[in-house]
Amino acid sequence: MIRGIYTATSALNLQELKQEVWANNIANLDTPGFKKELTWAEAAREANLFRFLGSQNPYSLGRMTAGVQPGTEKLTDFSPGRLEETGNYLDLAIEGEGFFVVSTPSGEAYTRAGNFQLDEEGRLVTVSGYPVVGEGGEIILPAGGSVSVDEEGNISVDGEEVDRLRIVDFLNRAVLRKSGENLFVAEGVIPQETTNFELRQGFLEKSNLDPVEAMVIMMEALREYEIAQRILVSQDEALQKAVNSIAQL
Repeated sequence: MIRGIYTATSALNLQELKQEVWANNIANLDTPGFKKELTWAEAAREANLFRFLGSQNPYSLGRMTAGVQPGTEKLTDFSPGRLEETGNYLDLAIEGEGFFVVSTPSGEAYTRAGNFQLDEEGRLVTVSGYPVVGEGGEIILPAGGSVSVDEEGNISVDGEEVDRLRIVDFLNRAVLRKSGENLFVAEGVIPQETTNFELRQGFLEKSNLDPVEAMVIMMEALREYEIAQRILVSQDEALQKAVNSIAQL
């Protein structure tokens, strides 16, 4: 019965994590370039049970899970979102693989959000004010000119090339972790320049979240949480009855 209480509690923890993750996904439904998170749970390992009688050889009683708390993890789904035309010449979308490179006080970061703007110094920056990085470093655009960005990321102002956006990717995207402000970081891993993309000016990549799917998963997590809660209560009541009955004996 005590094991049943622990098992029900682990189920509650898992469903709380799932609701937390998908609530955050839904909150970022309209965030450009947002990548939804998924939850993953590892079943507890099993152990063999044996019975020993004196000098006889032990014989198997079967298998039992060796723990009650499954391993849980959050994973990022890097599948692309649909592209939406905005008409803003500073809005850029990556069609294909790769990430924009951003300079932050903590070092390089990476993002799929291309809703850029210009700061007071004429630098191309994210909505949080972090400079976007090109092959020549921070990208500075001359004031008042007509900005054009081709499919390969070459930036021109009034027909004169200024810089080229750095678009990078990773052999294993599992090294990327979210650091807030719609950015990813990869500590100790050097990204590779990629050409497997086309840049679209005047477009933004939307979140890759399906709102209907998200609501269904949230409802399922709520129902599973309620079931685990009822199991916990029944296990607690059974334990209480057992303790009281033993005390009477």
